[in-house]
Amino acid sequence: MLSVKISTGLLLCFVSTFSTTEAATLAFPTQSLPGVSIGSGLGPSYETSGIVWHSRLQRFFTVDDGGRISSMDANGNNVVHFNLHGDLEGITIADPNSNFIYVGKEGSNAIFEFDISNNQPSRVFQLRNWMGSSANSGLEALTFVADEKDPEGGLFYAGNQSNGLVYAFRLPIASSSTSIAASFQFQFQAALGRTDLSGMHYDNTNKVLYATWDSNNIIRAMRSDGTFLEEWRLPPGTHQEGITFQDSNLVISQDNGPVYRYPSFPLIVPEPSTLVGLPIGLVAVGIRRRRL
Repeated sequence: MLSVKISTGLLLCFVSTFSTTEAATLAFPTQSLPGVSIGSGLGPSYETSGIVWHSRLQRFFTVDDGGRISSMDANGNNVVHFNLHGDLEGITIADPNSNFIYVGKEGSNAIFEFDISNNQPSRVFQLRNWMGSSANSGLEALTFVADEKDPEGGLFYAGNQSNGLVYAFRLPIASSSTSIAASFQFQFQAALGRTDLSGMHYDNTNKVLYATWDSNNIIRAMRSDGTFLEEWRLPPGTHQEGITFQDSNLVISQDNGPVYRYPSFPLIVPEPSTLVGLPIGLVAVGIRRRRL
């Protein structure tokens, strides 16, 4: 009988090496081309820096650099504008059954809770203690990572343009209607050696985080801890900052105005947990394998 024991240190080293391995960037899926422009109704001066699909209302919500929050139907029609002021860069939805959307503001590095029933902000969560304060290269991307085990229903991920880091925060959106206390949880580098993180979207069904990099024209799929899954080159465009999914349709917004919908994008469905996904407790004790 042969017994092979892998030490804790060796296993941890192997897990780290394996989890950071990345494949080459793929060409954009041909079945999703050509893209369809749906953003013309937002207006010629609109700088669409963030976008999210509201599944209950069946509408897109967008933000622009000039301080506007807007909504439009699935084809980009019936546009309605609201004013929040400031350089708005990211937008997300935590609970589609509520009346709240959440908007990321660059400069002050804050998340605004916006009530769509009265078109007014209800709370502001300041993040500058962790993300600093930058007028032009701070909070650029925002998404909500749902988790039924989390006391607040999940975490907000805020992406920093200047350093490429993703910061995870717990906000009191379930436990309180008045508290503005943000709780920092952790941070990770979304892509080694790459900054200019410009947009994020979390696929709650498949538990996959998607991110875009403006200057690289890249879209990447990751696990919620930043573990690489796949990445593609985006079709030619300028300032491709916002990202969301409308069912299987990928939607990319550009900071110079256009919004494009790419049909039937091949959503990533991660394989069942492997060595990379082992619980920390199991990794810590090592693995013993026996062969008769």
